[in-house]
Amino acid sequence: MKVEIGKKVRLKFTGESGVVVAHLGDGMVQVRLDEDYSSLIPAFEEDLLPYDQMAPTAPAKGYLTPKPPVKQVLKSSTASVHPKGVGLAFIPQKNAEELVLHYQTWLLNDSPYEFLYEVELFLEDDSILFLEGKTQPWTIQEVGTLLTDDLNDGPEAELLLKRITTAGMDDDLLKVIKIRPKQFVKQFDLLPIVNSPGYFILGFDRFDPSEVAPEVGIQSLQTYTQQKVKKVKTKGPASNSAPIDLYNLEAIATFEPEIDLHIQALMPGYQKLNKSEILQTQLRHFHEFMNKAIRLGVSKVYIIHGVGEGKLKEAVANELRRMPYVRKFKNEYIQKYGYGATEVHLD
Repeated sequence: MKVEIGKKVRLKFTGESGVVVAHLGDGMVQVRLDEDYSSLIPAFEEDLLPYDQMAPTAPAKGYLTPKPPVKQVLKSSTASVHPKGVGLAFIPQKNAEELVLHYQTWLLNDSPYEFLYEVELFLEDDSILFLEGKTQPWTIQEVGTLLTDDLNDGPEAELLLKRITTAGMDDDLLKVIKIRPKQFVKQFDLLPIVNSPGYFILGFDRFDPSEVAPEVGIQSLQTYTQQKVKKVKTKGPASNSAPIDLYNLEAIATFEPEIDLHIQALMPGYQKLNKSEILQTQLRHFHEFMNKAIRLGVSKVYIIHGVGEGKLKEAVANELRRMPYVRKFKNEYIQKYGYGATEVHLD
């Protein structure tokens, strides 16, 4: 339910109070601050508290931001009676009214084999979830959160497996899974290992490349990498998370690890925009820049926001606190930028 216009609220991360004056879409509203009635700032509804509820103390500038929770890995002590194979499991997370808010997404290895894996979910060309590593037999590993709206938009998943055997590594197995809501809801079952009801989409139940049907899409890692690079070049900002792109070396070499968010550096004709529109434009470019940095695996970037009234700096800080790939950030004196830039360290 949307926060009502005219409602008095408090910002969770800063403790500032204000009044909601407009809905901006995508779960964001515009808030007029009490301390400066001329200032309008965008905020996510989930970052708002009732006015009479005090916000937790905001972290001091330059302090480490909290690290995101470690993804869960659960292992069964016994083998399944009827193994499902390897695929994606989705456990619905509901509110008090039993409405599904999102799906906790897992990679389920319900088999006796050990694999190197890479799993990635896309909305069109946008990467929204990514995980890679090694999975043990009879193990389920948390990938991330799939929003209900993302499911309705028909995401696709790419699952790449390389079985580890006593003779060495098997050939690559790659499957592209199209997730369609009508078919998705038919896959409801009790999921093994995690022992929760949810939805399961099979990737592989046979692991010898000579036995896998051709339509599954067995490809060499070289072919897969070439396709991956092509897709990454067309990606836009991520929906709720983004992968690290290890393949596009040209993009890494040419990437500039700083962005100037002064509106005159971003677009011509900015004089026609009001303060709220300017801030929205600046944050949009900020997110595009951060998503690219995360995909390319850049370790440190600089966000140039200037000094001014500090509204843009605070908006950037609020966004950085929400990003799981941000390890820490600080706004201290830097010879090149003075106090007008924030230094961001990425995992």
